[in-house]
Formats: sequence, C-alpha cells, structure tokens
Amino acid sequence: MRITLKDLLHAINILGDDRDVTVDGMDSIAVCPPVKITPEGEKHFHKALEATVEVEYKNDCHYSTYVSDDEEDINEEAWDLLVSLAGCCTENKFNKWFEGDTAKVI
Repeated sequence: MRITLKDLLHAINILGDDRDVTVDGMDSIAVCPPVKITPEGEKHFHKALEATVEVEYKNDCHYSTYVSDDEEDINEEAWDLLVSLAGCCTENKFNKWFEGDTAKVI
C-alpha cells in the first residue's frame, strides 16, 4: 500500500502503536505517538511530509514500512524529520517544529 509520510504519521496517532520506519538508503527508526507538528514544522518539512511510503503486509500482518521516494533529497528530508521527531535535534528546533501552543496532532 502506498501512502504519504504525513498519512503514515496520522495512522500511527490513530492506532496508538509505535512503528519502525525505514528510509531507503538511510536506516530505521521508531516513530511513537503522539506525533505533533507546528505550522513552522510543516513548512520546514513540507517535502518530507509528502514523501512516498510503502507499507507491506504478509499473510494479512504488517511486514514493513519504508520511505522510498524517487528523489533522494526527499528521502534525506524524511530521515531528518523522523530523527528530529525522536529528539535528535536541538531543543530549540524540537520546540519550534513539534511543541508549543501551535503544535497539533497530525
């Protein structure tokens, strides 16, 4: 099944389950709900949020989730978004992109 990264983050919020996401050519990282973003974060990561995500199932069970966009820079931006969500950025950037009064659940 093909969806956007934004749709995947929304689904993670709805299901309430952590999901390991692999970014093509990078690595895997866990994404944990709730996933929130500010308007500034949406602007900064706009390409990443539209990245193509493949969700694979095997025997009706989830098998893998990976970002695999045709454009390498979009994969890199998606990776930056996911590692930043995990807190691997400065506190100032994290608060600017994912916290505060303007942050909303995706």
